[in-house]
Amino acid sequence: PPQQLPENLQGKVLFPTLTYRNMSVHANFGPAAYVPLPFKCRTLQQAAVEDVEVVTYPSSNGKYEVLFPVGLPGEGVFDWADWFLQRNPHYAEIS
Repeated sequence: PPQQLPENLQGKVLFPTLTYRNMSVHANFGPAAYVPLPFKCRTLQQAAVEDVEVVTYPSSNGKYEVLFPVGLPGEGVFDWADWFLQRNPHYAEIS
């Protein structure tokens, strides 16, 4: 079930994070849950304006691209991300 947000995180910008091991994960970023949930949970599209910080980036064609780097711990994923962002400044890192 959902957990109470710790007091030290209240009022701060949060980014959704998925951490898993030895399993497959399907993330739904759509406007509604695929199946009814046994608890109350809003999707990102249903979040109240005062609950989120919206940052927009210009797009020449109205389409955006999301890149999810995948790698093993200690194998240079952060080094690669730094390298990639230096050469592709039109991407924004969310971590």
